[in-house]
Amino acid sequence: MKSFKIGDCEFDLIPIIKGLVSEKDKVIQALDSKTYDATAVALGAEDITAISKRDEIEGEFESSDLDTVYSGLLTQFGNIDMPDPAFTTLIDICKDRDIPVIPLDMTDEEYTQLYCETVSTVEFLREKRLIKKALKNKFDTSSPESFVTEWDALVNHLGGYAKMSKYREEYMAGQIKDIANYRKNVLLLIEYERVSGVMGSVGE
Repeated sequence: MKSFKIGDCEFDLIPIIKGLVSEKDKVIQALDSKTYDATAVALGAEDITAISKRDEIEGEFESSDLDTVYSGLLTQFGNIDMPDPAFTTLIDICKDRDIPVIPLDMTDEEYTQLYCETVSTVEFLREKRLIKKALKNKFDTSSPESFVTEWDALVNHLGGYAKMSKYREEYMAGQIKDIANYRKNVLLLIEYERVSGVMGSVGE
């Protein structure tokens, strides 16, 4: 966990390996060991609502072909689940304890608009080829962190995807700076591969 301050606001940041069930233990430990006046996660507002009310929503969690391949490769590090166990655990605990959960990411509408503006038709079609390459690629499996770093680099080989990742990092950094204006003690949950970019944009 990384701790830092912006003004009078103290932040604790947990980088998580998205999908890995064991990552939820980090969230439980953090929320049990310290009192936060809010939490913030690398999700959009609609995603937080959907997870919070998932027992009321019929149907299974939808995932892209890339997400399916990622999940399959990640199983070598332990059990996996979707929606992400770390995010769902945090949202469930915060709901029980009446702790606000603030979205760090874009809304669905903003994300869709950015995708259409950033990812070309050619790159969208190349995604299938990227999946085949991922299945043949020899990733560094010495740790989950090494794996997700190499996976992210492979996906962001497509220029549009790299631009989207950078924009997300800058957007989340802006949200963190904004949170610092009205909160005092916040737990942040961001996927491991985006943390460096987010923190760079925050200025830490």
